[in-house]
Amino acid sequence: LGQPDFIEIKSVTFCGESKASSLTIECTPWHEEVKNFCEAMLSKEGLDTKYELACEHQHSCIVLLALKKYKVEGRWHTWIDYDRFHELVASGVEFSAADYLAPTPDWALYGSDEAGFDPKETRVFHNRTKKRAQQGLLSEEQLKMYPKNPAEQ
Repeated sequence: LGQPDFIEIKSVTFCGESKASSLTIECTPWHEEVKNFCEAMLSKEGLDTKYELACEHQHSCIVLLALKKYKVEGRWHTWIDYDRFHELVASGVEFSAADYLAPTPDWALYGSDEAGFDPKETRVFHNRTKKRAQQGLLSEEQLKMYPKNPAEQ
């Protein structure tokens, strides 16, 4: 069985109905469901001896599992130092992922308040979502899926 450095679990990002697919928004797992799946998978499949929940991005419904070796001195290094990567490629020497690691930003860590949203960027909610939130049409469960209430934007 393979042992990839990273395992990215992603839900589908629903982009509307299509004649090419019968999927609807009801078929799309919420980010919390993806997180619950990843947590259960780690414990039930025994992956927790080698992997941990490293990162998440709520908007994309993604959770990243990483080999524990990428947690260097208690800090995750799941990002890529692209300048270093290109230097290594140009040098022609053999290298591994450990040679171009970059620390993971705090806002991208699994369980962070930002849930993977870069605080330097502005979260934009679809007008329909804002209107539904303002009208009180989003359930408590749905509101939990957003880092802040869309009605407040």
